[in-house]
Amino acid sequence: MSDVLKMIQELEERLFASHGDPLANYKKTQHDVHMSYYVGRLMEERGHKYITPKDKDCVYYSEKAIHDAFLAGQLLAKWDARELRKKIVAELKEEMHAAIANF
Repeated sequence: MSDVLKMIQELEERLFASHGDPLANYKKTQHDVHMSYYVGRLMEERGHKYITPKDKDCVYYSEKAIHDAFLAGQLLAKWDARELRKKIVAELKEEMHAAIANF
């Protein structure tokens, strides 16, 4: 095995030892299903092709497509978190203004 492949394997092992399997006990929601379709569309829009094996109900994407899907998930999560923070701050400001007005 080449040095690069050994380094990649060691990295994978360290990350898995550190993070484990976050999907192991996760119960999928309808939102998860919708986002799966969204990511499929995103991969199509970005020009990623897939292979559909005969007699199987699945598709296989390239490693590049998996990286893009993972990055898209991270970026969407950051956007969701930012929007949630904005909403919380706006609600706190309203509460503060109301408290000051009633003081």
